[in-house]
Amino acid sequence: MIDLYFVQDVLLPPLIEGVLVTIKLIILSIPSGLILGILIAVGRVYGNKFISSLCAIYTIFFRGTPLLIQLFIIYYALPSIGIFFSPFMAAVTGFILCSGAYHS
Repeated sequence: MIDLYFVQDVLLPPLIEGVLVTIKLIILSIPSGLILGILIAVGRVYGNKFISSLCAIYTIFFRGTPLLIQLFIIYYALPSIGIFFSPFMAAVTGFILCSGAYHS
């Protein structure tokens, strides 16, 4: 039988912490991604040829690569060129960039 005290004392606190981190991630990345997506869409529609092309390349790149690969690039590759993120901020940045591409 399952020991409910074990579940309550050992298993439940990390699960609650994970849920809170997920909620923080959603609260930060969805609105920011929407704002970025609107800016990219405006750039594609109303920008000159150069701006429109840059926005199209951004959209194609971030829609075309898997989110996990983007997160690996942000967290592992960018520090090699001097751009450092905490694990949480790397996740937020990745979700914002990906969400912005899909919102545009």
